[in-house]
Amino acid sequence: MTERTGQNPDPADSDGLRFAVSQQGIFLGRQADALSQIASAQQELFRRLDGMSQTLSEITSQASVSALTVPAATSGNNTSSAAVTTPENFRLQPEPFYGNTEACGGFLLQCQLLFQQAPRYYYSDHSKITLVINSLRSKALQWAQAFLAANPISHLPFERFINEFKLVFDQPRKQDEAARKLLSLRQRNRSVSEHIIDFRILAVEAGWSDPALRGVFYQSLNESIKDHLCTQPEANSFEELAAAALRSDIRLQERNGSRSHGTRKTPTPNLLVTPMDCATALRSETPRTTPEEPMRIGHSKITAEERLRRRNEGACFYCGETDHQINLCSRRLDSRTPPLRDRPRGDRSASLNDFLFVPVKLCHESRILDFQALVDSGAEQSLIDQSIVDRLALPTEQLPSPVHAAGLGGQHLSVISHRTKPVLLITSGNHREFIQFFVTRTPQTPVVLGFSWFRLHNPHLDWSRCNIMGWSDFCMGHCLQSALSSVSTPSSGEPETIDLSNIPDCYHDLKLVFSKSKASSLPPHRPYDCAINLLEGATLPKGRLFNLSGPEKKAMELYLQEALARGHIRPSSSPAGAGFFFVEKKDKSLRPCIDFRELNQITIKDKYSLPLISSVFDSIQEARIFSKLDLRNAYHLVRMREGDEWKTAFNTPLGHFEYQVMPFGLTNAPATFQRLVNDVLRDFLNQFVFVYLDDILIYSKDPKNHQNHVRLVLQRLAENQLFVKAEKCQFHSTSIPFLWYIFEAGSIRPDPAKITPFPNGNLPRPAKSFSNSLALPISTVVLLGITVQLPRPSLVSHLLQNHFSGIPQLKLLSAP
Repeated sequence: MTERTGQNPDPADSDGLRFAVSQQGIFLGRQADALSQIASAQQELFRRLDGMSQTLSEITSQASVSALTVPAATSGNNTSSAAVTTPENFRLQPEPFYGNTEACGGFLLQCQLLFQQAPRYYYSDHSKITLVINSLRSKALQWAQAFLAANPISHLPFERFINEFKLVFDQPRKQDEAARKLLSLRQRNRSVSEHIIDFRILAVEAGWSDPALRGVFYQSLNESIKDHLCTQPEANSFEELAAAALRSDIRLQERNGSRSHGTRKTPTPNLLVTPMDCATALRSETPRTTPEEPMRIGHSKITAEERLRRRNEGACFYCGETDHQINLCSRRLDSRTPPLRDRPRGDRSASLNDFLFVPVKLCHESRILDFQALVDSGAEQSLIDQSIVDRLALPTEQLPSPVHAAGLGGQHLSVISHRTKPVLLITSGNHREFIQFFVTRTPQTPVVLGFSWFRLHNPHLDWSRCNIMGWSDFCMGHCLQSALSSVSTPSSGEPETIDLSNIPDCYHDLKLVFSKSKASSLPPHRPYDCAINLLEGATLPKGRLFNLSGPEKKAMELYLQEALARGHIRPSSSPAGAGFFFVEKKDKSLRPCIDFRELNQITIKDKYSLPLISSVFDSIQEARIFSKLDLRNAYHLVRMREGDEWKTAFNTPLGHFEYQVMPFGLTNAPATFQRLVNDVLRDFLNQFVFVYLDDILIYSKDPKNHQNHVRLVLQRLAENQLFVKAEKCQFHSTSIPFLWYIFEAGSIRPDPAKITPFPNGNLPRPAKSFSNSLALPISTVVLLGITVQLPRPSLVSHLLQNHFSGIPQLKLLSAP
């Protein structure tokens, strides 16, 4: 009999029961997974045991066979028996692979041979991939790191890994490339044995048939080998032809050796040719008619100790001096070369002057070094001396493969294994670039700009005067940030005649900087474009149309025709418009003006300040000779920012036009142009140059330095295509008017031509008109060499009255 209590079960007990059951289920699931993993591991162990058993049985059978054969062959078969039982060498490693596509095939071949040599150690995909990755270096290892990050090695098949590896590092069209190289391969000054090695490598990659290889190989041989082959039976295969060519080459070499024992084989030129070795290489290439070691009076063989000392000190092995190597030793060259009168010889003392050098600056972190860099198109790469790398602490990187440097005659100079990381190089003032140099030892020329530099920048050189006259369009947009290049020039069937009557003869070679036609060209867009940023919500100006007289209408027609032809202006449909009128100049000619006053009121001002004339007073205290330059079409050498042209629109009776170049009258035009010229002549400012907009003052202590200073400025302007107005320039003067002053040796005084009297001492009113008469900003008035900062325009007249009270007739600077 079962007893019943009559009470309901507790619901909390059922929830706990369900939770316990679920935990048991999870535990059982984990046990099942663990049992599955144990079973998999057990199967792997069984598989390995089977493999080991099979290997053991093979070794046992081989040992039994060798034991049976030992009595029959006691000595002769010992070597072969040992070879059969040689153990696998799993410690072998392929050569490191750095990512060179030409070495990819050989690297994979080495890996495949290692897999075959030790199959027990490289039976899995994981072990094969591990071997390959352990042999990678540099960019190849970086690729593997990135690839394995997305493809875990535990689930990566070896075949897929190798396919991806070949896709990146193997040559995609190796067969086509080999075929092209095979067709262009020639023996030239190499032996047939050396030539056959290169030919066989390309032949395997090209996969050509035997008849094709036979014909191409015959065409690649030298004429002397072909002539000798004509005397032999015709070859029926490539191998027969190669063997016959080898025999012919050996016979010809023996014949040449017996004919002249002094003939030496010409060394093979290497890929990299270094520069300053040209003169000595030309001298050393002269055929020698003297014995190898002629008698030298006062010269004997050096001892072993002396030879060791010279090697440790880097001295010449011939004469013992430390300033050159034996290949550049002049005494050795003179002793080995007969003094023939009819043989051309160069002056060694002037050899460095026969090369083109340009001033450069190397900048790294906070260190800057000045050099004279050799410009040499004969050097395939740009070079730098090891001492400069050490002085600037330039970071370097190892080359994928060393480069053998050779001279012009093929003589070996050095092995280059490193190059610098990109370093800032400043050429000719404002030509900036980041360049990598090959590091070698060139103490005479610490920096060499080679053919790769020529090909990139394509500079315009004056070889007769050893100057850089200009830069390519690439440099205008990338290297010369403050330079510009012409995109349009006036069409003319005759070359331009430049008037140089006012220019000293020493600057006539720079005549292009005085060109009128080039100064009228339309400049391209660049970072120095003139921008017009308007105030938010400002109302666009709508200027009125001015009435023009008969002469003014003719002048307007001529101006519009010339400006349209040059591209300075273009027709416009802009909603803005400024008035167009003329003002009369001192010579009674008419100057076109645009009334941009309303536009200037709504333009955000550029705060780039113009220099104070007083800032140059201290710099020129010791100056004794002066020159001044005036830039032609100054503002028109700056382009309007693309998209802002419509804001410069102006109205004329002949139509509505807008400027593509920076016009006169814009509120930000002076700041924009001053920024451009300051950047171009930045390293000359406060040294021997003062710039105020388009006026340039050059000052020096003596005539010799002054001529060099003027030339530097003219060259810099020519390189950046800023052109000079020759008729307004003045050169090499001890007294020169500049702006509102006359600069003389040791003194500065106001220019009388710029001073006008006010009748009866009455100042003009209002003050704003007085400031305008000075052609200066309202807040600044220059009075006889004193700069007075005025707080408000309304105080100008009051301050002047107090300062000059009692003077019957006041003289102030007038407009320039």
